[in-house]
Amino acid sequence: MLIAVGCYTSMGGPGLSVVKMTGDAMEIVAADHQLKDPIWTEQGKKSGLLYVAATQEDGIHACVAAYRWQDEGLALVSRQEDAGQGNCHLCLNEEETFLYSANYDNGSVAVFPLDEKGYILPCIQYFERQAPLGPQKERQERTHAHQVSFRPGTKELFLCDLGADQVVIYGAGEDGRLTLKEEILCQAGSGPRHLIFDGPEVFYLVGELNGWMSRYERIAEKWQCVQTLSSLPEGYRGPVNTAAAVRQDEGHVYLSNRGHDSIAVFKKMKSGKLEKPFFIRTPGAFPRDFLLMGGGFLLAQQNSGTVTSINENGVPLSQTMLPGAVSLLLIQEK
Repeated sequence: MLIAVGCYTSMGGPGLSVVKMTGDAMEIVAADHQLKDPIWTEQGKKSGLLYVAATQEDGIHACVAAYRWQDEGLALVSRQEDAGQGNCHLCLNEEETFLYSANYDNGSVAVFPLDEKGYILPCIQYFERQAPLGPQKERQERTHAHQVSFRPGTKELFLCDLGADQVVIYGAGEDGRLTLKEEILCQAGSGPRHLIFDGPEVFYLVGELNGWMSRYERIAEKWQCVQTLSSLPEGYRGPVNTAAAVRQDEGHVYLSNRGHDSIAVFKKMKSGKLEKPFFIRTPGAFPRDFLLMGGGFLLAQQNSGTVTSINENGVPLSQTMLPGAVSLLLIQEK
């Protein structure tokens, strides 16, 4: 099993890395230092390429890149500049003909065509979002595009805007360009970070700033928030917490807490709503991302500088040091 790990080079990390897992044992088998802060990775199902969100050498502007995993090594095969700042997330359309990037620092989105090999071509659309801002002045001082994701089976691109407390829906044309369709106003000060779809009519949304998990349903042709639960224990008075990654399986939705340093586990009820969570404490600090691994979890613990495997009770099974580890992706080998 191979895992692509995005690491902050600005925190001493080795860049895009590949970890091989054999049972509970972990080994770093490759690392590429050519990109600064490669912090998010997606894989094309057709091309097998790894698409990476990163930063240009100036440390300000963004870039996107494509790697091929071959012969136990990473080969950088394509790279394009992104006029945005703070590239933090990517997604592909279903046909894998376009790549979309979200830039956190200046609240922008960029669109890149892909050629027949899956290589990235120059940007064809770029825009910075303008919208009323949320009330948390330190974190919501401007729009912050945090995630882009397609609604399953559609050409609707959903954007989480942490600064504006909005989930924004765009229609993607045949030419890949985006047109605004709808804006979903979320709770003030919640800071929408990531969402995950449970079929085309339901999504779960993480509010980074208030640490809430919300369930949205498509009802009478409109998206409505039908439930919101805290991702923290009742009466929590510990360190400042920010919610981060969201994953799901058939019976549960999972969210990582940075500060409380835990995985909040929400059971799905027959009604579709969620039960209040129980918590699995992580053995390191700031679990930025995680994967579900056979009943347990693989954690990217940013502030501890580790990738750690734990069982369903939070007991560590194995660990490798990777400074600035922030994102994890299971590589599908062709």
